[in-house]
Amino acid sequence: MNPSIIPSTLKSRVTRWIALPSLLILLPNYLAFAAVTCDAGFIPDNFDSTDYTNLAPVVSPPNPKSNQAIVGTSNESYLIASNVLTTDGTLSSGGVNIYQSTAIPATTSTEAAQVFRFYQDFANKTTIRTVSYTFKNKFTDQAQALNKLSLSVFDIDTNYAGFTTSGSVNTDYFEFFDQVTITGFTSANSTTPITPTIQSKGSGISNSAPYRQTNTTSSVSCGGLDNNCKVSVAFSQPVVRVDITYGNNTSLNYYDQSDDNGDGIRFNDPGDQLIDIKFDGYCYQPQPRLTYAKALSTSRKTNTDQFTVQIKDNADNSVITSGIASVTTTGSNNTVTTGTGTTGTFKVNPTKTYTLTEAISGTTNLADYTALYACKKSDGTSVSTLDPKNLKLTYGDNWTCTITNGRSNYVFSGTVFNDNGKIVSPNKDDVSDKYLNNSLYFNGKYDSPTESGIPFTTGHTITLNKCVGDTSGSAFTSQTVNINTDGTYSFNLTPAQVGTNTKLCTTQNEPSNYTYTVDTTSNSRQIDITNSKYNYPNNDFGDVVQENAALVLIKSQYVHDCSLNNLATIGVNYDGSASSAYSTKPISDIIPGQCIAYRIEAINRGNVSLTDIIIKDILQSKNDSNNSLVTSTLVNPTPIGENSGAPSFATNSVSIGKNGTVTTNTFSLDTTTATRRQAIRFNTKYGNTISN
Repeated sequence: MNPSIIPSTLKSRVTRWIALPSLLILLPNYLAFAAVTCDAGFIPDNFDSTDYTNLAPVVSPPNPKSNQAIVGTSNESYLIASNVLTTDGTLSSGGVNIYQSTAIPATTSTEAAQVFRFYQDFANKTTIRTVSYTFKNKFTDQAQALNKLSLSVFDIDTNYAGFTTSGSVNTDYFEFFDQVTITGFTSANSTTPITPTIQSKGSGISNSAPYRQTNTTSSVSCGGLDNNCKVSVAFSQPVVRVDITYGNNTSLNYYDQSDDNGDGIRFNDPGDQLIDIKFDGYCYQPQPRLTYAKALSTSRKTNTDQFTVQIKDNADNSVITSGIASVTTTGSNNTVTTGTGTTGTFKVNPTKTYTLTEAISGTTNLADYTALYACKKSDGTSVSTLDPKNLKLTYGDNWTCTITNGRSNYVFSGTVFNDNGKIVSPNKDDVSDKYLNNSLYFNGKYDSPTESGIPFTTGHTITLNKCVGDTSGSAFTSQTVNINTDGTYSFNLTPAQVGTNTKLCTTQNEPSNYTYTVDTTSNSRQIDITNSKYNYPNNDFGDVVQENAALVLIKSQYVHDCSLNNLATIGVNYDGSASSAYSTKPISDIIPGQCIAYRIEAINRGNVSLTDIIIKDILQSKNDSNNSLVTSTLVNPTPIGENSGAPSFATNSVSIGKNGTVTTNTFSLDTTTATRRQAIRFNTKYGNTISN
């Protein structure tokens, strides 16, 4: 073939490339085109100029970088990007093949911009080269989807080289004819590409991929950021990878006149060509923001009390806010000086959990204060389920959390408990080791979990009031609460309610149908209130059923012929096996006119001292006209107390020769083996008539 070439149409990019180094200056990214518009909850961002140079440094041969932390333009930092080049076909060995960051200066019609310059010399028209951009999340190291990602490719132009004539047929040749395909992928493992939507393009650019000039009969020449040779696209779906494939229109003919190898014109070998790639923006949910601040609902205990708000990383318990100067409060009373006691707004790791807490400063004792945590979202709504020890925010969250301190409330609490020492099958007369050697039984102490609270009975309440006879302190409004189902109760009072009182009393109010009728503790307890102490637990009340009462009375008798002169000579052998022993067995074959000596023993089988005990025993007497009972009278010897005369007998106790009631004076029983028993003895004589 003898081609006839029109030299005036020949164009070369070699001289354009030589001029490039003088343009490699970093331009601020604010000169880029308008940012993308994001949906609610997402923020716009884009590559900063340094991100271009970090991903595609100016080196030869090209060396695109992986896993580069993106600075961005929106003060975010969790995006990591990579770019990689792949080639399908052959590149010209003597040609210029470069991929690097390049600064495009402003012109009268365009702004300056930083771009990725793709400058190639393909060995044939079917060779293509692809640059892939992938995105990851630095917190998870997983693929990060970007919403509404948009980008522009510039300088999609052509260079018409001339034609050859064969007979009457002319064949057009191009040195290059740029064409670009842009595809995206929605996941890291996806093999199904998605096609973006054209946002704008040069009037001569094709309406679909591959994007190229539609004029195939002459050159279309552009430079810089000329809109005539540009296509701008955006993805309607979130993408984690974008591929830009660059090559030539394979339907056309090419030859390269540059003669880089000195071998003359090369047919079907395109010459040097370039495109510029610029990211226009993308959207993503921002890293979560957290603001933590202090408030006081009541005045400080003292004005030198101050607080330091802290946020701790639960992974290692480190204080992540330790470097913030404003975290410690200043101010007095309940005022926190504006700008203090706050972390300000800062970003947290969405994969971690945090604890909101505080530290003391100045004279603060945190025991003097309550702490209430509350968080609000950026839209003003409250965080409904909040655990300040396990705080976790996700992308897009912007929370303001407040810890409000107030003077501590006073808590007075206790339990009404069954002081039975876990004795089952109670017996009111049992003085076996089941009772006597049970240290938990009837000891006036709540021995949980052996013992348990007494279940709620209607009307069973506790009253908190000033103690009887106490006129000190301020006025106090009586408080009454029901016993809970587990026997517990609690009063929660503000410092204002407690006032200046230094003691209060709790009183147990037992309903009439209450079955635990025996008290093991007093039904009134005094609580002494001290400075800086707000919690007063264990104000317990012990009760037992009647069968578990601590006091046991054993009455035994000894039948004789009235010749007894000394009550002390009778034994205490209860089984009645000896002739001179008291017996608890029923009396049989008694003859009217005989005598019966009685012994009544009081035993404390519990573990608290019993006081003010009085023994009363009514002597038998006829109680109707039929003489249904024999009349019994007190006779000599004189009644005695076994413990050196104790218990003693009251002055109103029945006299010798009379029928009435034997009555002792008050006495006490302690809890040791030697002190837990007392007994009395007295002698009686029956009359001469007995009923059937």
